Amino acid sequence: MSQMLALAIAEFASSANVIPDEVRCAARMHIIDSIGVCVAGAGPTEESGRAARKLAESWRSPEGATLLGTEARARSELAALYNGALAQALEMDDKHGSSLARPGSTVIPAALAVGEIAGRTVGQLIDATVTGYEVMIRLGFVAGERFLERGYHTSSLLGPFGVVAAIGNLLRDDTRTIVDALGICGTFASGIQEATRTGSTSKILHGGWGAHAGILAVDLARSGITGPASVFEGKFGFFETHLTPISGKLRFDLGGTGFGEHWYLPETAFKPYPCCQLLHAFIDAATEVRQELESAGVPLESVTRVLCQLAEPGLTLVSEPRSSKIAPTTPHEARFSIYYTTAATLLRGHVGLETFSAQSIRDRDVLRLAKVIDAAVDPDSDYPQHCPARLTVEAGGRTWEKHVQFHPGSPEAALSEADVRAKFVRNTNWLFGRQASALFDTLMNFPEDLSVSEFLNNLRAAESQLRKAS
Repeated sequence: MSQMLALAIAEFASSANVIPDEVRCAARMHIIDSIGVCVAGAGPTEESGRAARKLAESWRSPEGATLLGTEARARSELAALYNGALAQALEMDDKHGSSLARPGSTVIPAALAVGEIAGRTVGQLIDATVTGYEVMIRLGFVAGERFLERGYHTSSLLGPFGVVAAIGNLLRDDTRTIVDALGICGTFASGIQEATRTGSTSKILHGGWGAHAGILAVDLARSGITGPASVFEGKFGFFETHLTPISGKLRFDLGGTGFGEHWYLPETAFKPYPCCQLLHAFIDAATEVRQELESAGVPLESVTRVLCQLAEPGLTLVSEPRSSKIAPTTPHEARFSIYYTTAATLLRGHVGLETFSAQSIRDRDVLRLAKVIDAAVDPDSDYPQHCPARLTVEAGGRTWEKHVQFHPGSPEAALSEADVRAKFVRNTNWLFGRQASALFDTLMNFPEDLSVSEFLNNLRAAESQLRKAS
């Protein structure tokens, strides 16, 4: 494309786009889902929740944006960091397929924080959310899976750019300010995947960092700091510095075209399980095999070998190093283990928040079964368009084979509104109790012309009712 990508993005973000009703409805549901995921991450029994409470105390201010799961507030950029980290803490934030973008944990925490403080309406929040999603997803198309191959994480790399577009739209900034902010984001771009190999929790900061950095970039651009308009295409720009030597051709043509014509937000998958999306189709496959073993009267104790096949670079992410992935010592490590998650599904028949508790990951029966599970490449996978699963289970002298082509949540296996409501209830029950389901409906039907602050006040009201009831 002849026009620089930053300018194309800025023109889209700064314009008054007419967003179709079905896209607006999908965006609202992603906002509510992200709130529920944040609340789950703030749960008092979660490692992330315990850390969040300490941060809430040190970052607390009398005024500011809501720190979800607490009664505290903080400056907008800190609230975005806090809520974005909680959104990724339990691996339930949304994700777009082939772009590998995870906008729910970056764009939404930032737009909520700025929208609340700036007195914006829910309608404007939805506009900003859609804008951020469309930009972040398109930037993911430019490089495809190359970032993951190099060990980078798109939340903190692409996230700030999507956030700039969202906040620029929310605050009605001009194109020059948005271009400068995008250029500044190139300096902030960071985020490595090593934590997925070690079980450390620093990876959960990636969504929060993307949200935080994008807000800071807009603040800096508004103050007069300038950024390179060639941030994307330049020799020392974002893509060249992170990906050189570059294999194949970067698709800059996909990064800035089709704005207002094709909407990618509705294609973004809600994640039903609290673990790496690469494992979701294997959970469904293992659930099916478990049911068939029961119907055939074949005991699970007779399983002698299990083979999981998936594509690189995802295979390495969830299978290596085998010595630690096969017997994870932390919940976060277990969320990225194909061995543990498949074994837990076969034995327990269900995967939920409790599957990855500190107690559950020490289950001797699960760990014993995990030892007979192998992982290998699936040469026919269409990853990253989808995250399919090929599962082979040998038990009782027989073989069961399953191929789940579309991971749950993908457009071909989409979650319904009822599914998303049920997920919200599971995630927020600890804070809202019986009010959770009604709260979901209230937020889904909340008028667009009322403020983001009033929208979020519904959370406080539901929490207050639970406290009174108890």
